[in-house]
Amino acid sequence: MDREKMIARHYVETGILGAYETAEVIHEEEENGKYAPCFDDATVFFDKNQTTTSRIMCIEGRRYRICSVLPAAGHTPTDKMLALIDTRFEKESHSA
Repeated sequence: MDREKMIARHYVETGILGAYETAEVIHEEEENGKYAPCFDDATVFFDKNQTTTSRIMCIEGRRYRICSVLPAAGHTPTDKMLALIDTRFEKESHSA
């Protein structure tokens, strides 16, 4: 298979175009009924008030330090997105 076909196939299968590959999830931590994926290239710190994930990403020879800080309790971006989806489904079911 030539290089262009391999690149196209990789994009179709993964949705990733280029050399960057995501790290594998090595395990999931559970805290208060919520799950946090733990990657082999990241460090996760669970605190009473927040959860912090830190990782170094190398993209095209440049290093980037990525740090995500989410509240330990309350609403995460994922919680908000799921609530939005639920609201949309409720509206659709009432209008049908």
